[in-house]
Amino acid sequence: MTTSTPARRPVAIVGLGCIGGSLARALVAQGVEVRGWSTSTSDRELAAAAGIAIADGAAPLVSLCDGATSVVLAVPFARIAEVGRAMLEACQPVTRIFHVGGLQQREPLGIDDATWPRVVGTHPLAGSHDHGFGASRSNLFVGATVCVEDRLDARGRRAAEWLWRTAGAHRIDYRTASDHDRLMAWVSHLPQLTATALAHTMAEAHIVPVSTGSGARDTTRLAATPLGAWPALLRGAPGELDQALARLESTIAELRRALASGDDQRVAAIWERAMTWRREAAGGDGGERRP
Repeated sequence: MTTSTPARRPVAIVGLGCIGGSLARALVAQGVEVRGWSTSTSDRELAAAAGIAIADGAAPLVSLCDGATSVVLAVPFARIAEVGRAMLEACQPVTRIFHVGGLQQREPLGIDDATWPRVVGTHPLAGSHDHGFGASRSNLFVGATVCVEDRLDARGRRAAEWLWRTAGAHRIDYRTASDHDRLMAWVSHLPQLTATALAHTMAEAHIVPVSTGSGARDTTRLAATPLGAWPALLRGAPGELDQALARLESTIAELRRALASGDDQRVAAIWERAMTWRREAAGGDGGERRP
């Protein structure tokens, strides 16, 4: 006599852009039932064509949550609080609600007293400069790190780890929301602003994109990211971002001085440290999170 493994209860995903769509694709590929919803008609249609069940009816959020063990809010950062409140009304008290926002502290999110205990950040450090379901792919999170708020209880941690490891994540990094946001100032916001500034500088110098090589294209890739939720993210970023920008400005100024004075030794020292860091990073790249 054979016994069958109990069917996994569905996971609900609100927002079917690059992050939400990729999570849906990854879970479906592992045999998990996924229900999705998006305010974007095109994202809903593309997701349905990819085999993802789309909630419908007069109350799609209620339909979405029916029987779901976990709900993931993959909506723009500025809408997390609003959608989180709506999900509290639609979901059962036992349902876990996670968001994937680029910041996790309560103040920048604008989450109220009732919503905060139930809506917890799980931020995958992976993404793309493209957006929408068309940019999603099932292997986006393979090998990635996911930053999870450490305020989760043991059951919540098991739920979060199952969710993201099933999607392919390699490392779950538990941090306080404030520690997470400080880290993002350096590893997410600073790279985005750096690529944007570099591309803007080239545009101001009338450098034609077709005249560039792979180096310029690689280092400015993030500059192709739509503005989207970035203003809200940058407004909510901690003072650490200002320190990160100041440190970058200082390094560029130091390089200018070294080049102007012919100080090859100083240029080499900066070069060597940067090369060593990047080669170490190449062994564990999980990508970068776009909002």
